[in-house]
Amino acid sequence: MKVLWFEISQPKRYNNKRNVLASWQDSLESIVTQIDDIQLIVAFESDSDSEVKIIDGVTYVPINLKYSIYDRILSKMTWRINQEKIIEKAQAIINYYKPDLIHVFGCEWSFGLVATKTNIPVVVHIQGSTISYDNSLYPPKYNVWNYIRTFKWNIFRILSCLIVETNNRSRYLMEKNVWCVVPNYMGRTHWDYALSHIFHPDCRYYHVEESLRPEFLSSNLLWKYNVKSKIRLFTIGCTTFWKGPEMLLKTARILKEYGFDFEWFVSGHFPETLKKVIENTEHTTFSQNNVSFLGVLQVEKLIEELSNSTIYVHTAYIDNSPNSICEAQCLGVPVISTNVGGISSLLQNGKYGMLVPANDPWQMAFSIIKLSSDKKAMSELSTQARLFALKRHDSQNIRNQLSSCYRDIIDNNSIPD
Repeated sequence: MKVLWFEISQPKRYNNKRNVLASWQDSLESIVTQIDDIQLIVAFESDSDSEVKIIDGVTYVPINLKYSIYDRILSKMTWRINQEKIIEKAQAIINYYKPDLIHVFGCEWSFGLVATKTNIPVVVHIQGSTISYDNSLYPPKYNVWNYIRTFKWNIFRILSCLIVETNNRSRYLMEKNVWCVVPNYMGRTHWDYALSHIFHPDCRYYHVEESLRPEFLSSNLLWKYNVKSKIRLFTIGCTTFWKGPEMLLKTARILKEYGFDFEWFVSGHFPETLKKVIENTEHTTFSQNNVSFLGVLQVEKLIEELSNSTIYVHTAYIDNSPNSICEAQCLGVPVISTNVGGISSLLQNGKYGMLVPANDPWQMAFSIIKLSSDKKAMSELSTQARLFALKRHDSQNIRNQLSSCYRDIIDNNSIPD
């Protein structure tokens, strides 16, 4: 069985460099290489690399998209340029390698549109959805004017915001077309299942769990109940409003005003522009409310920080199955999260974690206070969630699910009515 992957990120194996942000596709790739009857070709976008490499039996094909100055300017406002170039390059790769199956990562990228250009079956591995994410683009009381007010009517900021909005509209249309033309989907949450059947009612849907970085599955450094005088909260990722950074700040302020003794650490990239807009709008700063930013951490350091935390807190307004929650569960860290997207498939409230409504920092603050004072509840959540997560992300389980999915699609290669 020859399987061709299309993905956005460069595979870790291709350049063999230490990658802090190694993706879950890299972990899934390691699982697929253990399946004897699969020959894997991985095609990916690259700005600089062009050499096709064969490493441990996997063929890596970089895709260089040549943009003229005009293309670069126009592509900031529309996805049409990217779409045309991607389809042309993808077609050439398909014609050369002649795969039995095409596996596309993400419906929010242009690769899925190759389904209109080939009779080879295509399956999209659902990651997120910019169409549904757009419904949570800004938190309540936030919009583009928060940017404008923060940066004092800077004309370049205003123009930049308008260009981004125009580009987003184009991307939603592109994604909508992907949902319409691809008949096969694989996902792992109730949210995945719901979206696929709303956007393509007659599609085929396959349940395939998400692979994680192996360090989290085999770590000897695990969470233990060790609450000292100060509660230690931990969060990963505040890159966009979708991730709820203002919800985090509001919750931290409530905790501080309550007199709760805590420190809150955040890892990952946090754009300075976004930080300024939130602090200007909320009339307070993250540092004034015991929130510290650690930047992007190597996996070993991240495991150490998570294991030494009291609670992992997820504040997103929309999300599917965030790796951060899954990885925290594998280490046994108790989790409190907003109940959005596919997160309820990861956390059964009170059993594998605690769920609170989005945009309710008061209830989130109360949940943090209550859970952190209950040793028994935290210990039970830790044990149950870890067992559940390790079973969910077991590599043999994922290998069987993926193999079954691939074979069923190939054996039933016809477009659903």
